[in-house]
Amino acid sequence: MKINTFRYFFRDCFRSIKKNSLMSIASIISVLAALVILGIFLILAFNIEHITNEMENQLELKVFLKEDITEAQKDSLENAFDSNSNIESFIFETKEDALKNMAEELNQYQKILEGLEEDNPLPESYVVKAVNGEKIVPLSKELSELEGVDYINYGEEYVDSLIKFSNFANALSLVVLVILTGISLFIIFNTIKITVFARRKEIGIMKLIGSTNWYIRIPFLIEGSILGFVGSLLAVLVVRNGYYFFLGILQEQSGILMGTTFATPEMIMPQITTYFLIYGIGVGAVGSLFSMRKFLDI
Repeated sequence: MKINTFRYFFRDCFRSIKKNSLMSIASIISVLAALVILGIFLILAFNIEHITNEMENQLELKVFLKEDITEAQKDSLENAFDSNSNIESFIFETKEDALKNMAEELNQYQKILEGLEEDNPLPESYVVKAVNGEKIVPLSKELSELEGVDYINYGEEYVDSLIKFSNFANALSLVVLVILTGISLFIIFNTIKITVFARRKEIGIMKLIGSTNWYIRIPFLIEGSILGFVGSLLAVLVVRNGYYFFLGILQEQSGILMGTTFATPEMIMPQITTYFLIYGIGVGAVGSLFSMRKFLDI
């Protein structure tokens, strides 16, 4: 295709946008609004996943030992820990260490623990840290089968609740994406449809002189893509600055540091930007194609 042809396409496209400025602005605003709302859900989903991963990586397995465990069995356990590629580190905790740690955690209830030094009911244990949070559940099942292990605790119910909530947020974001995509397509579809109707005589003449279907479609395809691109670019700016503003307020009010609890904009905005641009341009292009196909017999 010649350079002059491309120039014609883009010149024709911008002329159409200028001529139908109100509908073009409406299309841009629809994409902007849809993506800003979607961006809120995406940021929520990203942060839930980020917080869940941080908590999972901080989780430790507490491997409680049987009362009658022998030294040989302890050595066997430590050898099993050393050879397990899913274990990052482990520490042996004696009965005395366990009681001391409990006393520190229950500082306000020291009287309850008085007298336990002589007849300590707490079991010996190993504190095991997995290489990552995803290994916690399978590692727990694996270690529970070792000889000398009584039971294992890692906050299973708490972790399961976090994972379920994360999955729910991701599913909700997907539903919102589908709904907002439909709304954006509808508005852009009608914008291009009005443009096509206004230029029906010109298009008819182009067909009479032998213009191909794609030669007629391409300017409208470019127009829809440009409207979607502008809307998505504006949405990126709004979401990025809005997230910075939100985190700034959060730091001032609670002193929470970015990156320790919430994901920083640098962590999530590259993904959101890429997604927004693909979404915006894609919605604009698809809306244009469908409006041409439905309205014109080309």
